[in-house]
Amino acid sequence: MRRMDNADRLEAKGLARAKVRAKRRRVQTIRRRTLRGSLALFAAVWAIVFAQLVSGNDPALSRIPHASHRPVASAGSEPGREPAPEAEPEEEAEPTLEAEPLPEEEFAPEAEPEVVPEEEFAPEPEVEPEPEPIVTSSS
Repeated sequence: MRRMDNADRLEAKGLARAKVRAKRRRVQTIRRRTLRGSLALFAAVWAIVFAQLVSGNDPALSRIPHASHRPVASAGSEPGREPAPEAEPEEEAEPTLEAEPLPEEEFAPEAEPEVVPEEEFAPEPEVEPEPEPIVTSSS
């Protein structure tokens, strides 16, 4: 067997140190890229949410209810009762300088709504389902 002399030993140690430094650089590069990418993604998502809120498109304030939030009654569930129409937002009218007279046709009396006994308007009590039992690792 050949025995390493002092010069070969120093050269081997230098190569080992160079490999360790290269590995540390790669690890630091990966960590920096991951951190920068995470911060960029976080900023982009918050920019989208902020832009949506500023433009008035807040999904939490949406007029359209989701099926999971509120039960929807079918049209045939109660005889003689029609589903209520969705309320539409009132548009602001532009102020006019002069009041224009409205035609007589628009003042025609509307048909009176039919009277429905109060018994039909009584809300049905909602039955809440029983909560599911809590299962733990010691159960």
